[in-house]
Amino acid sequence: MNILDEARLGQLMSLMCEAIALGGAGRHGPALEKVAAGLALEPEFFPLLMQRGRLQEQAGDFQAAVASYEECLALSPTLADAATARTQALYALVEKCDRALAGPLTAAVSEISAAKAHALFKLGLHEHALEALAPAMAAMPDDFSLLNLRADILLRLNRHEEALACYGQASGDMALLQFNRGNVLRQMGRFGEAQTCYEQALSLHPAFAEARVARSHLLLMAGHYEEGWREHEARRAIAQIRRADVHSASPQWQPGMALAGKTLLLWAEQGLGDSLQFARYIPDAAGRAGRTIVCAPPGLLPLLQRSFPMCGFIGNDKALPPHDLHAPLLSLPLLLGRPDPGQSPRPPYLVPAPARVADWAARLGERRRARIGITWAGRQYGAINHTRDLALAQLKPLFDVDADFISLQQAVPPADRPCADAQPNLQRFALNDWDDTAALMGNLDLVICIDSAVAHLAGALDMPVALMLRLEGEWRWGQQPERSAWYPRMRLFRQRQRGNWESVVEEVAAFIRTLGK
Repeated sequence: MNILDEARLGQLMSLMCEAIALGGAGRHGPALEKVAAGLALEPEFFPLLMQRGRLQEQAGDFQAAVASYEECLALSPTLADAATARTQALYALVEKCDRALAGPLTAAVSEISAAKAHALFKLGLHEHALEALAPAMAAMPDDFSLLNLRADILLRLNRHEEALACYGQASGDMALLQFNRGNVLRQMGRFGEAQTCYEQALSLHPAFAEARVARSHLLLMAGHYEEGWREHEARRAIAQIRRADVHSASPQWQPGMALAGKTLLLWAEQGLGDSLQFARYIPDAAGRAGRTIVCAPPGLLPLLQRSFPMCGFIGNDKALPPHDLHAPLLSLPLLLGRPDPGQSPRPPYLVPAPARVADWAARLGERRRARIGITWAGRQYGAINHTRDLALAQLKPLFDVDADFISLQQAVPPADRPCADAQPNLQRFALNDWDDTAALMGNLDLVICIDSAVAHLAGALDMPVALMLRLEGEWRWGQQPERSAWYPRMRLFRQRQRGNWESVVEEVAAFIRTLGK
C-alpha cells in the first residue's frame, strides 16, 4: 500500500464510514459504491478491501467476499484478519450451496455444485471437494474449467495419473491445456514430456509468459543456464509477479547498460529464499555501480546490512530513494554475465552477528553431542506447499539418533503441536528474526530441512545441510542426485516415489549417524 498523505487518508476514511453506515442500514448496493469510489483512489487500501468483503458477505455474495479477502492476502499474505474472514466466508458459501442443493432442483445444479467444490478445495477438504464436483462433471463432462478443478483436487490427493487424464478429455484453449498437462508431468518427474508440452503451448501462443517461465525452470534444472535465464525474464509479464515490482520511474537495468557512476537499486521480488540465494550477487553488482541501494524484506535487513556494508538498505518499497537504474535480484545472473551457478560467488556470503552467536552459545549450554537444526514445514500463511512439507511425526526415525535436535521453525504448524510437545529430543526457542536464526545456526553442526528459506540461509552461511526434496524437486536444485550447484556443503535427499518421505527420512537418519564416525 502506498504511503498516504493526511488529506487522501481522510477522504478514504470518510468513504469507508459512509459505506459502513449504509451497510448497517441494509443498503448494500450504495455501500459498495462508496467502497468502489475509495478503491478507485487507492486500490491497495486494506481497510476498504476488507470492508468490501464484509458488505458482500452481508449481501449473501460469499464468492465475491472470498475474492475480496484473497485480494487482501495477495497484497499481504500474513494479514491474519483477512485469512480468518476468508475461511469463514468459504464455510458460509458451502452452507449456502448445501441449502440450494437441498431445495427444488434447478438448472443451476451444476453451477452450485462447482461453487461448493471450489470452496471445499480452498478449505483443504479435498475428498469432499471431489465428491461435491461429481454432479457438475456429470452434467458437463468436457467443461475445461471443471476438468481443471478436478485435476487440481486430484493432484492434492496425490492422484497424478488421474489428474493427467483430465486433460486428455478436455477441449478449449489448447495452449492452456498443454501448459496444464506440462505442470502435471513436471510434478510426476517426467521432465522431458513436460518440456514438450510447454513448447507445444508456446507454438500455439508464443507470448504465453507462464509457459515460458515454466520452460525456463526446466532449462535451468537441466543446466542450460544461458537460455534458461533469458527465458526466465518472461516472468515480468505475469500479473502476480508484476504486482511485486517496485514502482520506479527509472529504467530497469538491461544487459549491456553501463553502471559506472550511477546509483543502482536492487530489489527482492519474490520469496525470502530467493532473496537469500541471490544476495550472493550483490557485491558484484555494487562493484560495477557508483552507489548501490538494496530494497529487501525488513526481516532480512540486519543480516544483509552486516554482510554487505558497501550498500545502502531500505525495507519500504513505497518510498524509494533517487536512483538511475533498478533490477530484481533474480535477474543478476543474466545481467552480470554469470549464468552458471559455478560462476557465482561461493558461500559463505552472509555473516551472523558475533554477539548473537555468543548469546545462543550461552543459552544452549554445554555441548554434549552433535547439535542439529531441523525444519520440516514452510511458512504457515498464504499458500501452504503441502507436497514440500512433512508432518513432524514422519521424522521420528531422526529423533532416535544420538544427537540434540533444535527446531528452526518460525512457526510450528497447528497439526504438529501435540507431536512437538511430546517429543523430548526437540528443543524449541522463539526466533525473533532471520538474524536470530543465523546466529543460532552458528552453534549447530548440521541443518536438516525441507525446501524453504531455512535451506538457503544455512547454505549462504556455508553450513552442512541435508535437504529433503520431493520427487519433482525444483529448478534450482538441478538434476544431480545428491549435490547442489549453489551450496557446496549441501547434500540432497530426494524422493524416489512421489509422496513417499519414509525412505528419505531413513536415508537422512543413516547419514547423520555417520557424522560422528
